[in-house]
Amino acid sequence: MLHWRLLIGVPLVAFLVGICWLDARASIPGVVLMPFFLVCVFFLCREIVALLHAGGIYPRRSTVYLGIFGTIILSWLSCYNTLPFFMHIEDAFFTALHGKSHPTVALVDPQANAKSGPAINKQGAEAVDLAARALVEARNALETAENALQTARNVPENERQADEKTGAEMREASDGEVNMAEVANEQGWNTAAFAGIHILLAIAAGVLIAFVGEMLRFKQPGGNIINLTGAVFAIVYIGLLGSFMVMLRLAYGIVAVVSMIIVTKLCDIGAYTVGRLIGRHKMAPSLSPGKTIEGGCGGVAFSILGAWFSVAVLFPMATGRPSETTWLGVIIYGVAVGISGAIGDLAESLIKRDVMRKDSGVNVPGFGGFLDIFDSLLVAAPVAFALWAFHVVQ
Repeated sequence: MLHWRLLIGVPLVAFLVGICWLDARASIPGVVLMPFFLVCVFFLCREIVALLHAGGIYPRRSTVYLGIFGTIILSWLSCYNTLPFFMHIEDAFFTALHGKSHPTVALVDPQANAKSGPAINKQGAEAVDLAARALVEARNALETAENALQTARNVPENERQADEKTGAEMREASDGEVNMAEVANEQGWNTAAFAGIHILLAIAAGVLIAFVGEMLRFKQPGGNIINLTGAVFAIVYIGLLGSFMVMLRLAYGIVAVVSMIIVTKLCDIGAYTVGRLIGRHKMAPSLSPGKTIEGGCGGVAFSILGAWFSVAVLFPMATGRPSETTWLGVIIYGVAVGISGAIGDLAESLIKRDVMRKDSGVNVPGFGGFLDIFDSLLVAAPVAFALWAFHVVQ
């Protein structure tokens, strides 16, 4: 087993390093990683459907594949501003119903101004007038600021020092507080919010498709609700959780994805190594007899080491600037992502034990199936995304 893991794992790690390096330098985010990830998603779909079949649950394959792939692909496409596209669709419906173009389209697509006639030209004139007024107000504000600056220069030295001391005390008092306005306005939040809309729509569409699928093949009472539940579970488990890996790449860059993988897999390696060496007390004997409490503690220690490596080495290499993450942030990131990855591993063990399977598949010698590799990553990705979003890691 260990021989196969080394034989498959080392080339796989080298391959992942190569495509991550290429993706970091690509002009389109995720254009290199997404094809590889979609291949993995295909095998994840096959394996989760096979596990459900082994448990006596038979969702429609087309429903599962469509819901999962739709969620993943839409989360990637959300990195582009599709607002003009949807505005053109809205304008088409508005024109068909009312016989004229929708006035808001001109604010999104400049080409619409040339086609909209006098009404849009009038709106353009009003916009120019508002802009001119804003320029006048800005000039007045600038003059006021210059007068205030000149007055400040005439303030006695002792008063100026007192004001500086007061400002320093206020900054010190507010040190460590999160400015939610800055957080809400940053690019990562905007990308994640836009992606979240696409993901919610895809999940809702997947649930609707699952209902329609079961309606089409309904013959007699019994088993239909279970099959429907299995389809929704697969879409949420693979599609929703997997989309957080995509959003990590889009919102916070390749370093966020790589750091999450490093922390999660180092936790697995640490738990396996320490558990083999000194493990005595079983963690979850009914789910995973090989896991021990000592191994879990070792895994958390390894995950903290991985978090430190990501912050101190990986982040400066990828961004060209040092990370602003504190030591407390490193510990929180390592512990939270490591533990969530371990929970993901146990969650997949629960599924496999329930259907009496040892592995999720046989596609990856030495590891089992693709789900045996991605189980920890699927659960760790939302936790890592939350920590990046709330500036625990930055």
